[in-house]
Parts: sequence; C-alpha cells; structure tokens
Amino acid sequence: MNLDALTEDERNQLFEIERVTMFYLPRICNHCANPACVAACPSGALYKRGEDGIVLVNQDLCSGWRACVAACPYKKIYFNWKTGKSEKCVLCYPRLETGQAPSCFHSCVGRIRYTGVLLYDASRLPEVLRVPNQALVESQATALLNPHDPEVITQARANGISEGYLEAAQKSPVWKYVMEWKLALPLHAEYRTLPMLYYVPPLLPTMGKMEDGKYNHAESSFFSGLKQARIPVKYLASLFSAGNTQVIETVLKKLMAVRYFMRSQTVKDLDARTVAGMLEEVKLTPELAREIYAMTAIPTVYKRYALPPMHREEAIGATCSPETCKGGAGFGYSQPPKRGL
Repeated sequence: MNLDALTEDERNQLFEIERVTMFYLPRICNHCANPACVAACPSGALYKRGEDGIVLVNQDLCSGWRACVAACPYKKIYFNWKTGKSEKCVLCYPRLETGQAPSCFHSCVGRIRYTGVLLYDASRLPEVLRVPNQALVESQATALLNPHDPEVITQARANGISEGYLEAAQKSPVWKYVMEWKLALPLHAEYRTLPMLYYVPPLLPTMGKMEDGKYNHAESSFFSGLKQARIPVKYLASLFSAGNTQVIETVLKKLMAVRYFMRSQTVKDLDARTVAGMLEEVKLTPELAREIYAMTAIPTVYKRYALPPMHREEAIGATCSPETCKGGAGFGYSQPPKRGL
C-alpha cells in the first residue's frame, strides 16, 4: 500500500486499525482446491494428491526455480538454500496415513485445530470462482457436497471413495463448522485458490462496557456492541469474507448468542426471554447452541479429529516404490534429492 497516496485522515485511520487489530492468526498451507503454486510450477514437481487433497512437492522433480514461492498468495512455500529445493507444509501426511493428526494439530494446547473430510465437486470449481468478491464465500460453499445426501453417497462410491472416507466425512467437525453452523470461513477467498483450511473469526470482548468504574452488560443492545469491537468488523471481513461485512457480522452474532445462552444456563444472570430472542434472531435452537458450545469449548480428541483409514500402499506410491518403502514410516526418500537442474 502506498501511504504517500493517502490523506492524513486515511493514514490515521489505518494506523488506528493496526493498533487495535493485533491478534494471533496461525497459518499453515491451505492445501487449496485450486492451488496457484501447482499451476505456476514449470517442472511439475508440485501436485495435489488425489486420495486426500494434500499439496506436495516432489523433491526429485523440483528444479529450484522458485516460481511457486512467488505464486503462493499466502506465502507458505519457502526455498531451502541447502538442497536448492522448494519446501512447504505437507500436513504431516505420514501421520495421517497412520491415523494420527498432524503434529501442529495434535500439539496445540488451545485445542483450536480440527481436521476432517470435505467432499467437493471438482467440475464446479471454475463456476464457483466466476463471481464477485462479495459472493465468493457462499459460492465456494456450494461446491462442497453433503456427505449425508444419498445421491452424493452413491456418486462417491461410484468414483471409488471408500466407506471409511464417507463415514469420516459424515462425522467431520469441519463440515459442521463450515456448512451446518456456517461459522468457519476461508482465509482470503478473493485470491480464488479455494483454500481448504477454514477459520472461525475471533470473538473478543465486544459486549461489555465500563460505567461508573464497573464492568457490566447492556442487554438492550447485545449485537450493537459489534460496532465498538476491538477488532473492526471491516478488518475481519478483509481477512475471512473477501470484504463482505455481512458474513462476518452473522458469524459473530451466532458466536455471541451461543456465549450468552451458555452464560444464562450457568451463571443465570441474563434474562431467559432476551437470550431466547437472540437465538431466534440468528436462527439457532438451544440444542444447536449446546452442540456448538460442546464442539468449541469441550471437545474430545475423537470429536476434533475425524480421520479416515488410509490405503498406505496407494498413498506411498507418490513418493517411492511401495516395495522399497515396505515396513517404513515417516518422511524421507530412498535417495536424497540432488541440488541443481
């Protein structure tokens, strides 16, 4: 951004946004459905695995031209100057192949990461991308397929998707967050890479106020507090909804409604009728609010991860001969990659 081209008021507003919007945003490779890095690779070293959608770099084919580094809008590919190869997050695929969650998911003390299967119609990807920025989030969601739909199940079986994958898709917490509850959003959908990692926008203390030195709640204007949020809705929209503030407001209102509902159930300091009105406004039932709370605040490891059984003999064929790698597990190659063209 050219700061010199901005007026003094615009610069002050930008600096104010930067001051109040500091929060941690954990990022890894999005393993996009339409990965720009794969399209940019001249040597064909980058590819998206058909069995699970993980984007990988074939170190034997990589020539170190670094076109992928420039192409990735999320800047999640880096160049290894020792080997002369490009490298990136591989979603710990050897762990996935043995039924374990990726290391960053498993080790997260905040339990903020979930993993599960999403089925999508690849033939519709060009169509869902030909929409204005404001409509990208909803358009991308239309490409995702309901794993409980009998027609989807029939077609998935015809396409060779195993029963284990279908069962994992039906239990997927990611499906619930993205499609059933509509709480999780893609990061920078305007890049049109169709990122397959989703974020629940942060809900910061937006409903409290100071009055006469006391911190209290204003029941008459629960949702109006979003306008005074520490992180502006417009800024969150620039990250998670391609600028569509209405999408962000809807998500934050749902999160606030769940928070107030559970507070009314535990602390019991809020009017039940008012809280019921909040749930009705965001089209949530008490049962659904409890389900969202349970998955968000107190999930077990079996709820957070819905991992399908992997056919390792098929998956490992992408990196080395199954006969050579028989009995082995983890990263590595039978021959180390050589530097140079």
